[in-house]
Amino acid sequence: MKPSDFQMIRSNGALPDPAHADIHSVIEELWDPYVDSVGTLLTQLEEAALELESGKNAKENCSKIRRILHSIKGDSGMTGLMDVYSLCHETESAFEEIQVMSGRADMVLRVKDWIETVIEFVRRGENGKSGSFEKTQPRKIKTLVIDDDQVCRQRVCMIVQDFCECTCANDGKQGFELYKKAMEEGQPYQLVTLDIQMPDMDGHEALSAIRLLEQQHGVEGLDGAKVVMITSQHHSTHIFSAFREGCEAYVIKTNLGEKLPEEMANLGLLTMKPNYSIR
Repeated sequence: MKPSDFQMIRSNGALPDPAHADIHSVIEELWDPYVDSVGTLLTQLEEAALELESGKNAKENCSKIRRILHSIKGDSGMTGLMDVYSLCHETESAFEEIQVMSGRADMVLRVKDWIETVIEFVRRGENGKSGSFEKTQPRKIKTLVIDDDQVCRQRVCMIVQDFCECTCANDGKQGFELYKKAMEEGQPYQLVTLDIQMPDMDGHEALSAIRLLEQQHGVEGLDGAKVVMITSQHHSTHIFSAFREGCEAYVIKTNLGEKLPEEMANLGLLTMKPNYSIR
């Protein structure tokens, strides 16, 4: 199903019925974090719009509104709520075309109310889904986080905590030993996040050791763990080497919060609907 057309936001026309918002592409595991994040952003959006309407700090509040709309759009696209994504995208463009500050504020408040109504309809199950996607909780993804930086390890665990059961290793050697132990016990990890620059055994060496161990246990191709390299290295040589050694994805640390769940979805680790897409 195509996202709704929101061009009428430019002419102050009636928006589509929020009760008919398409939620069939939503990644259900991301719904609760999405509601928490966007709820906070909508509160900030309302505050900025009301200040703009009153004539206070026009330049500052316009900049704030642009940032918030962009954040909501990004979260909505990642979660699969494409009608909200499309509305924010259209509003970003329309916001620049309206010169009167009160007109900008009024448009933003309408958008805020529409998004809140969509979320409330989903909570109450009025969009054809039970409230908050109530169902049997899926088993969490068994995940090994290998990084010599404690802050980065904690950051990864925080990002994936809603859908992963994480074990942490503070260097490549310890990470490989944990992976080997799990494999020998018949409970292998499904996902490994792996830093490149580490002492004793770096990420490239750990990845090669993991893939060799899998081969020794008759695990090959798609049956192996999904490995996501997480690093501050932007150089193409590191990227090409990692893929040659058998990683499935590569995420730069500065984009971790946005890109790690996206890559996990692309790898099929998150439950998603066929129409899910990131624009």
